[in-house]
Amino acid sequence: MQSKTRKLVNMAVLVSLATLLMVTIQIPLFTDFLKYDPSDVPMLIGGFWFGPIAGATMVFVKAFLYLLIKGTSGPIGAFQNFMASGSFVFFAALYYQYDRSRKGAAIALVIGALAMTIVMIPTNMIILPIWGIPQEILMTTIIRVITPFNLTKGVISSVLTYIIYKRVKSVLEQMWGSDFVLKNRSK
Repeated sequence: MQSKTRKLVNMAVLVSLATLLMVTIQIPLFTDFLKYDPSDVPMLIGGFWFGPIAGATMVFVKAFLYLLIKGTSGPIGAFQNFMASGSFVFFAALYYQYDRSRKGAAIALVIGALAMTIVMIPTNMIILPIWGIPQEILMTTIIRVITPFNLTKGVISSVLTYIIYKRVKSVLEQMWGSDFVLKNRSK
């Protein structure tokens, strides 16, 4: 299998895993409508492995598949998921491509979680009124509910990714060689 085909296959496997996790595991945090799912973990692994653009692309496909499969929150929910997970994965992978160490991974995950939290503030200022949140309580909801949710989601996904990534990376390097991962990240 050529390296571009192998890359696409591996990206598809990660998207499939993330979509499966998103559909099957949803844990309410803070409210009934804010649910944690571990789908960012495979996306972060993909972002670390293939780079920030590929990571954001995988997140887009995951959000679209979720809309088609479950669609409970419609296009707005898919957009919110893409904005949250996309910013998390993109900024974490962007930093990690410059510092591919354990410390670099930890810093990348913190940057990604903070980027997601920051990006979701203005995004929610636009989207929450569409979902019926009155302007009078909009900022209070964002500060007291949405921001803590995004930080918690970022911490949980970061810890899981940090624990899992190095183990998965070792397996992948054994299967395809370490030059495969490094060579394909630059494409």
